[in-house]
Amino acid sequence: MKIKLSEMEYEQLAIEKFRKVIEDIPYVLRVEISLVGLQCGFGNFRAVVLFKDNREPAIFAVEVKSNGEKRFANQFIKMASQHNDDVSYVFMAPYISESSAETICQNNFSYMDLSGNCYILSKYFVIHFAGQPNQYKDHREKRDYFSKNATAASVVMRTMLDKPHAVWSIKLLSELTGKALGTVFNVKKFLQEQDWIVEYPHGFELRNEREILYIWAKNYHLRAPRTVEYYSLDPIPKIESEVQFCNTIRDTNAVLGGFSAAARYAPTVRYNRVHVYVEQKNLDAFVRQLDLQQVSSGGNVVVTIPHDETPCMFVRTINGDLVTSPVQTIIDLLGNCGRGEEAAEAIIQKEFR
Repeated sequence: MKIKLSEMEYEQLAIEKFRKVIEDIPYVLRVEISLVGLQCGFGNFRAVVLFKDNREPAIFAVEVKSNGEKRFANQFIKMASQHNDDVSYVFMAPYISESSAETICQNNFSYMDLSGNCYILSKYFVIHFAGQPNQYKDHREKRDYFSKNATAASVVMRTMLDKPHAVWSIKLLSELTGKALGTVFNVKKFLQEQDWIVEYPHGFELRNEREILYIWAKNYHLRAPRTVEYYSLDPIPKIESEVQFCNTIRDTNAVLGGFSAAARYAPTVRYNRVHVYVEQKNLDAFVRQLDLQQVSSGGNVVVTIPHDETPCMFVRTINGDLVTSPVQTIIDLLGNCGRGEEAAEAIIQKEFR
C-alpha cells in the first residue's frame, strides 16, 4: 500500500533522515536545522554541519518534494544552478528514480530519498547509498510503458515520435491512434512525470527524445525478440534487393530493420547481415522466394517475427526499400552490442535534432 503523507510530514521525515545520515559520520559534531530557508527562498530547510575538529561548517540547502518525478528533479537543478556559493544543494523525496538520481549527479548536485538511497556531495565528504527499493510505491499505479506488452502505450508514443515537433492534445491522439481517452491520458501523465513533454495552453509537445529512446530501448530488450537466422549465397545488397522484389510479387510486407534500415537513414556503419521483419504468416513464402537456408548460428539474414503491430508502424520507403521507422530502427540498434549505438546516434541527430 502506498504511504500517503502531508507535505509537512514529508518535510519532517526528510529532516530526520538527513540529520541521521550526516551525524553517523564519525567526525561530525552535530547538525543544526533551520526552517527559515535561504533569503532567495530556495529550499525547505537549511542544515549547518558542525565538526569535532572545529573546521569550517558545511552548509546544505535542502529542497523537499512529496514526489521524486523527473520533472521535479529538473526544476531543482534549474533553481540550484542559479546559485554560485559554498552551499551544497540537496534534492529530497520519498523515492528518487535511477534516472533522476543520475541527472542530479551529472549536474554536481546531491540527492537523498526516504527509502535509503542518497548521494551527498560536500567539500569534506561524499556519501553514497544505492539499490534500496521504493518504500512509497503504489503498485497499482505503476506500469512499464516501454515493455513489449504495452501495445496501446507504444502506439501512442510512436505516433508522437513520428512527428516529434507537433503539438498534441489527448483528444487528437485518441482519434489518430484509436486508443481510449483514458489510455492516452495515462501515457501523457507518464511522459509528464519524466519531464518529457512541454505544456502549452493549447496542447503539449515532446522533449528529450534522445533520452526517451535510450530508456525505451533498455526496457524493450529485456524481452528477447523472436528471431530466426538464415544463410544466403548472395551478397548483402542483392539479398536486400530480393527482399523488396519479394514484397512486389508476393506482398509479404517484409521490412528492412536494424543496420539494414540504418544504412538508408544515415549510413555510418558497415554491416554483414541483413535484418528484416517478416510476419509469421508470410515467413514460408519469404524464405522460399529468397532461397534461404535456416541455420542455428552464423547466418547472414536475421528475420525477426514482430511481437505485435508496433514494430512495423510508420514504416518508410527510402529509395524503393521498405524500412522500419526511425523509432524502431533506433530501438533495435541500441539493443545491438556491436556498433549499434553509433548507428543509432546518427539517426537521432538526423531525425530528432
